[in-house]
Amino acid sequence: MAALTNKITLSQIDPNDLVIGQKVSFTVTLTSDQPITKGKKVTIKNNHSKNIQFDANPVNLAYANQDQTATAKFTFQILPNAQVNSDITFDVDTDADVGGVKFTSPPPVMAGKVKAKPAPNNKMDISKIDPNDLVIGQKISFTVTLTSDQPITKGKKVTIKNNHSKNIQFDANSVNLAYANQDQTATAKFTFQILPNAQVNSDITFDVDTDADVGGVKFTSPPPVMAGKVKAKPVSKKTMDISINKKADLVIGQYVSFVVTLSSDTPIYQSASITIKQSSISNNIQFDPMPTFLVYGSNNTIATMQLGFTVLSSAQDGSEINFEIETNATTTDHATFQSVQFNGKANEIDTNSLSLFVEKPILKTIIKGDQPPSETGNFTPIYTTLKSKSGKTLAYTPVLITSMISHKMKDFYFKKADNQTDIIPEKIGPNESIMLASDSNGLVKFYLYPKLAEIVTLTLKTIILDGVTDAPAKQEIYAVNYTNPGYMNSIGQPIIAGFSIGNLYSTGMKDFATIVNSYDQAAVGDTILFFVNGNYTGHSVSIIKLADQLNTPILLPYSIFKENESSEFSYAVIKSGGHALYSEVLKLNYIGGAPYEPITGVKREFEPCIVHASIGVGPDDILQPGWGNYINYDAIMKYPGYKYNGLFIEIIRSDNISSNAEINPVPLDITDITLTMYINSDNNSFQKSYTKQIPLAQIGSAGNPDSIFFHIPYDDISGIEGHGYIHFDYHFYQDQLLKYGVEWTSNIETTAGPGETGS
Repeated sequence: MAALTNKITLSQIDPNDLVIGQKVSFTVTLTSDQPITKGKKVTIKNNHSKNIQFDANPVNLAYANQDQTATAKFTFQILPNAQVNSDITFDVDTDADVGGVKFTSPPPVMAGKVKAKPAPNNKMDISKIDPNDLVIGQKISFTVTLTSDQPITKGKKVTIKNNHSKNIQFDANSVNLAYANQDQTATAKFTFQILPNAQVNSDITFDVDTDADVGGVKFTSPPPVMAGKVKAKPVSKKTMDISINKKADLVIGQYVSFVVTLSSDTPIYQSASITIKQSSISNNIQFDPMPTFLVYGSNNTIATMQLGFTVLSSAQDGSEINFEIETNATTTDHATFQSVQFNGKANEIDTNSLSLFVEKPILKTIIKGDQPPSETGNFTPIYTTLKSKSGKTLAYTPVLITSMISHKMKDFYFKKADNQTDIIPEKIGPNESIMLASDSNGLVKFYLYPKLAEIVTLTLKTIILDGVTDAPAKQEIYAVNYTNPGYMNSIGQPIIAGFSIGNLYSTGMKDFATIVNSYDQAAVGDTILFFVNGNYTGHSVSIIKLADQLNTPILLPYSIFKENESSEFSYAVIKSGGHALYSEVLKLNYIGGAPYEPITGVKREFEPCIVHASIGVGPDDILQPGWGNYINYDAIMKYPGYKYNGLFIEIIRSDNISSNAEINPVPLDITDITLTMYINSDNNSFQKSYTKQIPLAQIGSAGNPDSIFFHIPYDDISGIEGHGYIHFDYHFYQDQLLKYGVEWTSNIETTAGPGETGS
């Protein structure tokens, strides 16, 4: 038999294309006079020069010419920090063969030398100054922004020339630049004050300059700035305001308490009073008797008075509520205060709309020890949308939120809808409570965190004062954990159908059947929570009918177990009063059989996530989904000059939502999202969820400011061997319904080479 003619060649790379930031493609071609074995691939060895990054590696071969020709197309990018004139080198290899005869790899490829980018496009801009702000004594800020299509030299500054007009004084005449966007943007913020002796209508002018450059190319200074003309200082500011929204929707029968606040930049004379203009009061409300005195703050620049009124039960739904507040207060500079008008409406409330929805009713606490529970991901959004009986949303309506059982509010922390600002419960009536108002869309929203290192329960209720109506929350809140009680104090041990000891294996089914045996004092209203290794799995059962739920199979997913890892399976029963009963643990080793994959049978209405490599979340950093596309070591390693390794996951949000589209971006008002990663491979299979987001500014790259981003740490995704595959999906609540995004899928193989650590 004649010797085989196996040959491997690379298409030519034009050295002129090897410019910093450029993407370059080439094709590896295998030819033979006999068929090449199918299902093979071409690989770029890990010793390639560090000034390039490949989009995909390895690449599956595409076959032609009766399988006697096979090709693989590669693309690499020359990294922004590559050194000019540095060599671009790489080696190719293939596992392809012809009847067992391998292809001989070609010599290492020396593609050429890195070339500098063309002359930079440098630009210097100054942010706009509002001429109306140019008031004597005022401090004015503006920003000088340098931009280029190449990195700006670090350690430079912007300077105000000495020829600026004499009616202003700068806080600093020279400011160091702050760099962003891979050093292609740099900013310097300046502040000047208009001097007290400045002449009204005199010009405010200044010049800016910079020593910054891009590869030696300087920035051209803009023309001299004529900011505007000096304006006289206005009369001191005096305001009177009220603590409820001036157009609030109120409820028929509701008692409303609010504070009137006088604020001044000069002292307010004492002995002033607040009055309600009698001719302005609508006939559907009645005010409490007026207090006698204002309460004055330090330096007498603030004065307050608390008032209250009742929306009469005779008020008609939709009728206007009007009143006007006046004061005879004056200041030491003889100024007075403008009156405040309230123009709201009376409404019949839909009591059902008061019931709060709790997204995550089961939170984690610490049963032993004096450390507080973790706040990381250990919170729940709570909200409802207030509506009238006619279906209208009620804007700015004040409500009282408290606990069904007295003093339980003290066991938790509360934060406002921004999940940042603390809300401190106050004693209102017999119980600690928080007062909130709906927003312009009728939404009442806040966040709850567990506070105590012990098991606690909480049922919230929403009240329209005083005695109009109230409604309990739709879910009871539990702060729980598992502790092993020992045999004598346990209520039994979990049973898994078909399993007794050792290895647990799935025959391909996603769920297994567990049984909770009857226990003493079992009662309707008990809640059974399932744990693995002491961590709550997210799965629970509320006892509605004892005979149907105890001693009978309960289905749970195999995915609660980590494959090839020892697990301790257990459950806890939470009684209606908050007391807990515990099972013993069932030890097992789950060895697989059911893949870790997104759930099926749900409607997926929102766009799949976008997966980005470690270098950032810009449009050039996107990893493509689909079988045959790999997340590899190059995608997750940390590159010189960059902050992160691992991956970034982007979830697109937009206000451009089409009711006719099958798939939409996530609406802009959605902020609480859970991302889940599923990996199946030869050596490591598991799933993991993420709720902690990373701000775009912290990532430090260009990106969509409306999107939500997650960072997948390197350790979570490294060392995946074999022909693995990975899924991402996400879910969130919208209108109290669980919604899902379309899943994202690709192959994964992230094994590091010798000496590579991801850093």
